[in-house]
Amino acid sequence: MIMWSNGGKDVAVEGSWDDWKSKKKLKKSGKDFTIMKALPSGVYHYRFMVDGEWKHAPDVPWMIDQETGNVYNILDLQDFISEDLGSIASFEPPLSPDSSYSNTTLCSEDYAKEPPLVPLQLYPNLLNMSFNNVYNQSTLSRPQHVVLDHLYIQKTKNGQPVVALATTRRFKAKYVTVVLFKSLQN
Repeated sequence: MIMWSNGGKDVAVEGSWDDWKSKKKLKKSGKDFTIMKALPSGVYHYRFMVDGEWKHAPDVPWMIDQETGNVYNILDLQDFISEDLGSIASFEPPLSPDSSYSNTTLCSEDYAKEPPLVPLQLYPNLLNMSFNNVYNQSTLSRPQHVVLDHLYIQKTKNGQPVVALATTRRFKAKYVTVVLFKSLQN
């Protein structure tokens, strides 16, 4: 991951990984510009083209070329060990013991029981309410991370049921929601 966080409107990078032959434009992500490059182990020099001017990032390692006087950033990947995806793919988790499952049928007493109590943090929908509305009468602290899952099944006009599965994750002030739809065909 190569990042530029020192301003500008148009940022590109070029480096020794391809003998300075091509400039790759960085994508803006908030205030920063980033690009992901897959590189083999080694030491690389690179520099940024920011709004038409060559610059280096002062917040990462850099050096001055004694011959040309140019300033370059340094990317040291000598100690980098790539993941061996083959060993992960062949890993199989151990099976659950048969004793952890039961096929007992529920009786009327099971249906008459009260459901277990839900923790107080789960009563209000934390994703759609402000912090003050949720916790003004409680001494509970706001959790750092919340996951909210939804499953919805609907029959369409043509009789085909559709399933929607949504999950929303919040960590501090950042939210990510993913919605998956699937038609259930008979």
